[in-house]
Amino acid sequence: MAAQVRIRTGALERIGNAQGLRSRYARAKHLGVAQSTVGRVLDGEQLPGNSLIAATLSKLHVSFEDVFEVDGTDNGAAA
Repeated sequence: MAAQVRIRTGALERIGNAQGLRSRYARAKHLGVAQSTVGRVLDGEQLPGNSLIAATLSKLHVSFEDVFEVDGTDNGAAA
Protein backbone atom coordinates (compact mmCIF):
# COMPACT_ATOMS: atom_id res chain seq x y z
CA MET A 1 0.00 0.00 0.00
CA ALA A 2 1.32 3.41 -0.93
CA ALA A 3 1.71 5.97 1.81
CA GLN A 4 -0.83 8.79 1.84
CA VAL A 5 -0.90 12.08 3.70
CA ARG A 6 -4.12 12.62 5.62
CA ILE A 7 -5.32 15.56 7.66
CA ARG A 8 -5.68 15.00 11.39
CA THR A 9 -9.36 15.18 12.23
CA GLY A 10 -10.21 18.53 13.74
CA ALA A 11 -6.65 19.82 13.66
CA LEU A 12 -7.14 22.48 10.99
CA GLU A 13 -10.32 23.71 12.67
CA ARG A 14 -8.66 23.87 16.09
CA ILE A 15 -5.58 25.67 14.82
CA GLY A 16 -7.60 27.96 12.55
CA ASN A 17 -9.94 28.90 15.40
CA ALA A 18 -6.96 29.67 17.64
CA GLN A 19 -5.63 32.01 14.94
CA GLY A 20 -8.97 33.77 14.42
CA LEU A 21 -9.86 31.86 11.24
CA ARG A 22 -13.26 30.61 12.37
CA SER A 23 -14.85 29.56 9.08
CA ARG A 24 -13.79 27.32 6.23
CA TYR A 25 -13.98 30.39 3.99
CA ALA A 26 -11.58 32.33 6.24
CA ARG A 27 -9.17 29.39 6.41
CA ALA A 28 -9.24 28.88 2.65
CA LYS A 29 -8.71 32.58 1.93
CA HIS A 30 -5.80 32.78 4.39
CA LEU A 31 -4.21 29.67 2.86
CA GLY A 32 -4.81 30.83 -0.72
CA VAL A 33 -6.74 27.72 -1.75
CA ALA A 34 -10.30 27.16 -2.87
CA GLN A 35 -12.95 26.90 -0.17
CA SER A 36 -14.25 23.73 -1.85
CA THR A 37 -10.80 22.15 -1.48
CA VAL A 38 -10.70 22.89 2.23
CA GLY A 39 -14.23 21.53 2.59
CA ARG A 40 -13.51 18.30 0.72
CA VAL A 41 -10.31 17.66 2.68
CA LEU A 42 -11.97 18.37 6.03
CA ASP A 43 -14.94 16.18 5.10
CA GLY A 44 -12.61 13.31 4.18
CA GLU A 45 -13.64 13.35 0.51
CA GLN A 46 -10.19 14.30 -0.79
CA LEU A 47 -6.61 13.91 0.36
CA PRO A 48 -4.69 17.15 0.92
CA GLY A 49 -2.55 18.13 -2.05
CA ASN A 50 0.91 19.62 -2.02
CA SER A 51 -0.33 23.20 -2.26
CA LEU A 52 -2.66 22.81 0.73
CA ILE A 53 0.03 21.09 2.78
CA ALA A 54 2.65 23.73 1.95
CA ALA A 55 0.26 26.63 2.59
CA THR A 56 -0.86 25.16 5.90
CA LEU A 57 2.70 24.74 7.14
CA SER A 58 3.96 28.12 6.00
CA LYS A 59 0.95 30.36 6.59
CA LEU A 60 -0.30 28.85 9.85
CA HIS A 61 3.26 28.36 11.19
CA VAL A 62 2.67 24.79 12.33
CA SER A 63 4.66 21.60 11.97
CA PHE A 64 3.60 18.79 9.66
CA GLU A 65 2.72 16.55 12.61
CA ASP A 66 0.41 19.20 14.08
CA VAL A 67 -2.02 18.90 11.17
CA PHE A 68 -1.12 15.90 9.01
CA GLU A 69 -0.23 12.23 9.35
CA VAL A 70 1.18 9.63 6.99
CA ASP A 71 -1.13 6.65 6.59
CA GLY A 72 -0.36 3.30 5.00
CA THR A 73 3.42 3.32 5.05
CA ASP A 74 5.01 0.27 3.49
CA ASN A 75 7.69 0.01 6.21
CA GLY A 76 10.50 0.25 3.67
CA ALA A 77 9.44 -2.69 1.50
CA ALA A 78 10.83 -2.59 -2.02
CA ALA A 79 8.35 -1.86 -4.80
